[in-house]
Amino acid sequence: MSSNASRSSLPGKNLIIAAALIALFAAFGVRMLRFALSGEVPSLLEGLPQSKTEADQQIFQSRLAERFHVGSTEVDDLIDELRADGFTVDADKDIATYERGAGISDKCRRSANIRWSRGEGDELATITGGYSLHCPEH
Repeated sequence: MSSNASRSSLPGKNLIIAAALIALFAAFGVRMLRFALSGEVPSLLEGLPQSKTEADQQIFQSRLAERFHVGSTEVDDLIDELRADGFTVDADKDIATYERGAGISDKCRRSANIRWSRGEGDELATITGGYSLHCPEH
């Protein structure tokens, strides 16, 4: 009788093992999909050199000044544009950040932060920021 009981539990164990393997492959597939679909780099960070010198940071500062004009850009427009570009915005603290690790199609780690202040009205009074770009050496 005990041999019949062990045989009847065998298909149940196989089903559990098969379900566990399917779950494992599904989780791995989702992880790979996340790497592949890591999103576009914000336009403010496209084509920047690796962040090794102060001159590199000045390129980013120039992009900020060119895109967002102090005194004439509305802060709400700045916030909307940064969010649309892929930044995470904390409007209460007047800061936007972007962080992305290396992926399958882009081996570089990227991050950036932008800070601003409001003028008398809702116009942009100041804007500053910095970025980090590190790509592994070949």
